[in-house]
Amino acid sequence: MKTAFIIVLYQTPKDEVGRLKDEIKDLGFDNFEIYLIDNSFNNQGYATGVNEGIKKALAGNCDTVIIMNPDISLKGLTAGKIFGGSKNFDIWGLAMRQRGKIYYGGEIDKWKLSGGLRVKTPMYQFIEVDFVSGSLMIIKAQTLNKIGLFDESYFMYYEDVDYCLRAKKAGLKVGIDARNSYEHFESSSILNKKKDIQLAKSHEIFFNKYACVWQRLRKVMLGKFIFNFASLNFSSLINKFLNFILFTFLIGYLTPANYGIYVLVWAFIEFFSPFLDFGTTSYGLTYLPQEKKQNFSRLVSLRFFLMLVIFAIITPASLVFFPNQLHISFFIFLTSIVVLANMWSGSYLIITSLKEKVYQASGVSVIFNFFLISILILLLWLKRDLSLIFGAIFFCYAIYTVINWYLVKKEFFDLKIKFDFKNWMPILKKSTFFVLVGFFSGLYFKQDIFLLKYLQSDQVVGVYSAGFKFLEALLLIAGSYSMVSLPILSKLLAKKEILKLRVKRDFVLFIFIGFIVSLIFYFLSPYLLTLFLKSKYQNSLAVARIVVFSLPFVLGTTVCFSALYVLKKVKTVILIYLFQIFVNLILNLIFIPRFSLFASAYITIICEILNLVFGYYFIRKYLFYESRS
Repeated sequence: MKTAFIIVLYQTPKDEVGRLKDEIKDLGFDNFEIYLIDNSFNNQGYATGVNEGIKKALAGNCDTVIIMNPDISLKGLTAGKIFGGSKNFDIWGLAMRQRGKIYYGGEIDKWKLSGGLRVKTPMYQFIEVDFVSGSLMIIKAQTLNKIGLFDESYFMYYEDVDYCLRAKKAGLKVGIDARNSYEHFESSSILNKKKDIQLAKSHEIFFNKYACVWQRLRKVMLGKFIFNFASLNFSSLINKFLNFILFTFLIGYLTPANYGIYVLVWAFIEFFSPFLDFGTTSYGLTYLPQEKKQNFSRLVSLRFFLMLVIFAIITPASLVFFPNQLHISFFIFLTSIVVLANMWSGSYLIITSLKEKVYQASGVSVIFNFFLISILILLLWLKRDLSLIFGAIFFCYAIYTVINWYLVKKEFFDLKIKFDFKNWMPILKKSTFFVLVGFFSGLYFKQDIFLLKYLQSDQVVGVYSAGFKFLEALLLIAGSYSMVSLPILSKLLAKKEILKLRVKRDFVLFIFIGFIVSLIFYFLSPYLLTLFLKSKYQNSLAVARIVVFSLPFVLGTTVCFSALYVLKKVKTVILIYLFQIFVNLILNLIFIPRFSLFASAYITIICEILNLVFGYYFIRKYLFYESRS
């Protein structure tokens, strides 16, 4: 019988190669061949190097192949001890001594599909295992002929786990001789600075190759990201549900014209929101994970003074924007208290996101919304007066402001609000692009409402907004994803390979979710929405069934834009929105006079498709192509 020793080298010192040859000769094999595969100059991966050696071994009529790392020692072993497992297994190895511990093969976590080494001492000499460490793996030639070569999609790590799993699926036996052992120095952990990244990438390949539906679902549901994402989405879902209840009362008790005024007031406030925030929320989530914690105080101070400026501007601006409509300006004045509340609630959300405790801010938000909406519904039921509605909004948001101020002070007891323009400049330079994103995205999403008001009427605004409201209820996933993912993606920036895997997975997952939700909504909405939409809002149903198909494109774009923020390509996002504002404006001006609100509904889908195309193109360019070069 002829035995092949395959050793894949990578910058291995000559004296180590000489040591390995001497130890192999001392084993006492009568007929053997050593195949040294040097990957030092053309490193195509460990599995590729092993396959090159296997091909040479099979061409040399070898009956057994022994794959071994250069960082092991075979002292104390003999040919008889190495071949002890040949009667029991088709692939086998020996106990491995490493860093003072002894490992007896490996096992695969049935849920995570991750490989781990066994440390428990077995009762018997020969035991079956899930896989044998690739540092010393003995394979019969007939096994190689039956299941083939190693999977070369693994650059390093998990190729041994994969090969053993394939063997077991083919009905072959994999095991360990627990009474004989070798020493593994594991020099790869010292020399390979990208070990964690390569492990993660290889595990992702292994998982995607073998995972069943339940294992994939479990992976999606685990981790701090998912917990925070789920808690934020759960609270958003509750808030959306509460707002939906309020929405049903609004369209039930208000005329389309009055509901249109209600929507216009909130749209005007939201139009100024980017200047209030001035990109500081996105800045905080993107940059604060990499900066000193005391910078949070400077960030809050900046947000406070921005709030004062915007609060002073909103009402005078409304008088210009809505001339001869003092009642709308008065409602905007009452609602402008929201900017003060959002300044503190946004600050609290930033700090809980950084601490990966978003559920705390989510809980406060849910309680407040329940309180606010309960009061508004009661007022709608008792008296259909917009003045009372907006008065209640002022009162509730004033209380919300005080609560969030207290919570922020509790987290940062030494927080001091002070004017510090010099130290604000670095924040402003980075956040300016985020405010432009917020402003242009807000203009992009709200310009159809303002155009419908001036080209049609308040009533058309009310009907269109009622239909669009159902899409907004479904967009909670997009906002929650950005809030939770930005700090995590920012931390992965130094590990581009893992960042790529994360963005790929999220992109596919959220587009898939979007299409499923859109189809379900489209087919069920004629039966469910008619329960809420009165006869005067019947066209809202048609609008809702159209715009819902923009959901998957919005979700996919959200993943792309989040990655672009982390890659510091915010200018690219701004350019996309500028182009889309122009396209949206031109199309609406052309088609609203002819097709009214239905034109805006179809234009929404067209623009979201364009957003996704642009976002995907730039992610491919900046994350995948540039990182390769």
